[in-house]
Amino acid sequence: MPASLSLQQPSWYAPHRALANHVQCIWCMPLQPDTTRPIEKLYPDAGASLMFEFTRSNVVCRFCFNTDTIPHRWSSDAEHLSVRLKPGAIPALLSPAFLTSVNQSQQVDEYDLPGITALCEALLPLAAEQRVMCIQQWLLSRLQCHMQRNKPVNTALVAALCGIKASPEQHARELGMSRRTLERRMRSLMGITPNQILSFHRIRKARELLLRGKTPLADIAVLAGFYDQAHFTNLFHEATMESPAQYRRRKLSQISNTST
Repeated sequence: MPASLSLQQPSWYAPHRALANHVQCIWCMPLQPDTTRPIEKLYPDAGASLMFEFTRSNVVCRFCFNTDTIPHRWSSDAEHLSVRLKPGAIPALLSPAFLTSVNQSQQVDEYDLPGITALCEALLPLAAEQRVMCIQQWLLSRLQCHMQRNKPVNTALVAALCGIKASPEQHARELGMSRRTLERRMRSLMGITPNQILSFHRIRKARELLLRGKTPLADIAVLAGFYDQAHFTNLFHEATMESPAQYRRRKLSQISNTST
């Protein structure tokens, strides 16, 4: 979660055990109309989010599956409830059609998704914990329908695909398949390519290393899997819209403000 939202003390909920292979976490943010929320960056990691926005008279459910870093601002005059989906969860809990909606926030009612309208109507008068329970029951029903129609998603394969840290060719060999088969399986399960998941991993590793503060950029470049510092700087800027040095200064400043 972005640092500015963490400052506002969201409530966190663990997923139902039957959803644990598909849902990473659930968090709720109460209504705080006097709070100014800055534009945040949503970094890709192969997962996706269902975001419910609650006003006094309406509920809107949005879907976000970003393969690029995108700016986003949460409304301060609405309550929010977010379900963070793990990689591979979209076909099982929603629909493969959602895999084509990338890098934009889409209202879920634009899709022919059974039960979503009734769900949103039922959620409006409920308290946060009741909303979480209701949403999880709906997701469990979606998962049950998927299991009845299809073979269960191979969660071990999804985990292996998410763990790509070498070239796609090498990873395909380790999984005992051709690169073309690897790409086809990844697209059907996750909606992304092996090169994208490798890039997500390297950028995420670099972001973690940058928060250590004093690690030289040249060392971070090597540890995160880039050729050299110039290669690291160029690709990091392309992926995150800021240089490694700018990212480090901004995040360390946010951490400092959080601790004071």
